[in-house]
Amino acid sequence: MTEPLAMHQLRIAGAKPVAPAASSSGLAWAHAKNFVVHLRLPFQLTLAPFMLWGAAISHARLDAHFALAFVTLQVCFYGGTTAFNSHYDKDEGPVGGIEAPPPPGPWLLPGSVILQVLGLGLAAVVGLRFFVACLVYAVLGVLYSHPSTRWKARPFGSWAVVMVGQGALGALAGFVATGASHLTAEAAWGLAGAAILVGALYPLTQLFQTEEDGARGDRTAAMVLGRQGTCLASIALSVAGAACMALSARSGGRPVDAVLLGLACLPMIAGAIWACRPLDVRAMFRRVTVVQVGAGAGFGLYTLLRLLSK
Repeated sequence: MTEPLAMHQLRIAGAKPVAPAASSSGLAWAHAKNFVVHLRLPFQLTLAPFMLWGAAISHARLDAHFALAFVTLQVCFYGGTTAFNSHYDKDEGPVGGIEAPPPPGPWLLPGSVILQVLGLGLAAVVGLRFFVACLVYAVLGVLYSHPSTRWKARPFGSWAVVMVGQGALGALAGFVATGASHLTAEAAWGLAGAAILVGALYPLTQLFQTEEDGARGDRTAAMVLGRQGTCLASIALSVAGAACMALSARSGGRPVDAVLLGLACLPMIAGAIWACRPLDVRAMFRRVTVVQVGAGAGFGLYTLLRLLSK
């Protein structure tokens, strides 16, 4: 059984420890803060550009429905599935977005389920296609994390789930949230590029978790490939993903954008090599985080500029 959260200090990278709660209201506040921390909402913003990219390749204007869809996907589904996974993983070492995660806490599992159910209700308001995309994402999250299926324990199955879920589905959610329905060549190449680029980053995040993953019985791609193999796989997928993005832009009549997106693989290659060098787990975590945030910020800026230029 997990000890009461009041007996722990919440350790978050860069944040002050939370003192033990002295009352029921203080304990409830600590549980609530613990739950919010495990949503990892600031870190989820590294995935936001893929939804914006989906909106960009739809050639539609953004509206209030898209804003609702954006918040729903980021908070209810990215945050909710992350909390769901954290309940079962119970990580003590670095995980994506948190160098020293707090203990899971009693709110994590029910809170993550409630949040996703709420998200499905909001998704239905946006539209049927967006609702279906979110439902599929939620189901993949359960299959990925729950002990009865635990696709996370399968090295290449987990890789495929993340590529489809956070990459292709994330971009597709942005595409359909604008009301678009016709899948053009530009959109098809764009969705493929999103999936592959997420696949380029995912195994890097496993490098600093191999010890804990192994202790749980999970067998990840990083464990199978090793550090050098993981780096080479990340490089190959960065090139392939950038090529798909370039083909998407070319199909959409944007030759200059095609060149820029094609060249985007160069900083990702450099980032993968740099991130894989340290032997220390925390040093590797910090470098991978820099690569993820940097890639997200760069791609996010591009998608925002492209959306604003309509």
